[in-house]
Amino acid sequence: MSYRKVNLFECMAEQGKNTFGEVLNSVGTNVIRDTLMLLREGDTETGRITVGYTIIYPHCSTRGHEHAPLEEVYFVTSGKGVMEVGAERFGVESGDVVYIPGGEFHRAENPFDLPLEYVWVTVKKEG
Repeated sequence: MSYRKVNLFECMAEQGKNTFGEVLNSVGTNVIRDTLMLLREGDTETGRITVGYTIIYPHCSTRGHEHAPLEEVYFVTSGKGVMEVGAERFGVESGDVVYIPGGEFHRAENPFDLPLEYVWVTVKKEG
């Protein structure tokens, strides 16, 4: 038998009543994610930095938001997804870093069958 190469992101998720997709359909929303707060403003010397870790579940997204006094950086640690920053939409994957200027609307989506995970850092502008 010769070798076989399979990419995880090209595989289809199993279907059935006990799968995440079925649970997602019963909830009726695709805005499902978890965020772990790693550092809050009060944990840092300047009080201007916040760090978190977000997991966006398969076929889910964040609601999207903007925060004028904060610049933000996403570092994708696992998975693939789609980012919306201002009027632009683009793909992201593990290893990508995305800078989001203060005040820009941004949203992350995961149209794939595996979680999208990223570390994010916000820095409050001086002034």
